[in-house]
Amino acid sequence: MKEKFLKLLDRLEHFKLAPLVQFIKFGLVGVTSTLISYGVEMLCYYVLFRDTDFSGAAAALSRILPVSADQVRVGATTLIAFAISVTHSYLLNSHFTFAEQKQTGRGGKIRAYLKTVASYALTGLLLAPAIKIWLVGIGIPFYVASLMSLVVTIPINFVLNKFWAFRTKKTDGEDGKA
Repeated sequence: MKEKFLKLLDRLEHFKLAPLVQFIKFGLVGVTSTLISYGVEMLCYYVLFRDTDFSGAAAALSRILPVSADQVRVGATTLIAFAISVTHSYLLNSHFTFAEQKQTGRGGKIRAYLKTVASYALTGLLLAPAIKIWLVGIGIPFYVASLMSLVVTIPINFVLNKFWAFRTKKTDGEDGKA
C-alpha cells in the first residue's frame, strides 16, 4: 500500500503537481507528528508525571502568574510533547517533504531546525490558540474552532517551512543567470 501511494505521488509530480504533492507530504508528516504529540502527552501526563509533585514549581511560578501544580504538570507535558513532535516533523520534512531543499552542513541544519521550531511555535502555540479563543468567543463550539484553526495554521506553517525554514539559496546559474 505504501509503495503504491509513493508511486502515485511520483506520477503526480510528473504532471507539474509538485507543489500539491509537497503539501500532501507535509500533511502526512503533520498527521504523524500530531499522533506522536498526543501519545507523548498521554504518556507524560498519565504515566511519567502521575505521581510528580509540581507544587514547588507552581509556587515559584506563582510569583509571576498564579498557577496550580496541575497546570504546571500540563505545561511541562505540553512542552515535552511539542519538542518531540517538532523534532520528528523537522526530521521527516527534511528527508521526505523538502528533500530537494536539503540543508547542508551542521550550521545549515541547525538553522533549519530552529526555524522549524519557530514556525511551529508561531502557528501552534500562538496563532492556533488565538484563533480558537476568538472563535469560541463568538459562539463557535471548541471542537469546530479547533478544526477551523487548522485551515489557517497548516497552510501558513507549510509556507513558513517551504520558503523560510527549508529555503536554500540559489547559486549562480540556477536561475538562468550566470
